[in-house]
Amino acid sequence: MADRVTEPYLVGLEAIAGELSRGKWCVYLHEWLGDEYDLPTWQGQVAEHAERSGVEVCFVEIARKDMTLVANMRALPTFEQAIESVTALEHYREMAAGRRWRGAAVRLR
Repeated sequence: MADRVTEPYLVGLEAIAGELSRGKWCVYLHEWLGDEYDLPTWQGQVAEHAERSGVEVCFVEIARKDMTLVANMRALPTFEQAIESVTALEHYREMAAGRRWRGAAVRLR
């Protein structure tokens, strides 16, 4: 899997519906919500933007991983695709945590 893992990128609320309408799906790490949103508020805003674009959206909360999958009801990812996306984000999360840890260690010297 490591050769297919790319660094994730954030898609703004306005752009999510466009991504979903092109058959893509999004997996969000809950920590990306920051202080600006809580999960229900964010989901409501995503659903609003999607509805305006004619996209029927569904959310699958992956509570044990602190992630939410967002998909177009007419273009759902396969189970394998969802697992691969979650695995890629877990990989990225671990790498980002490692970089923060090493960065903190350097600052302590």
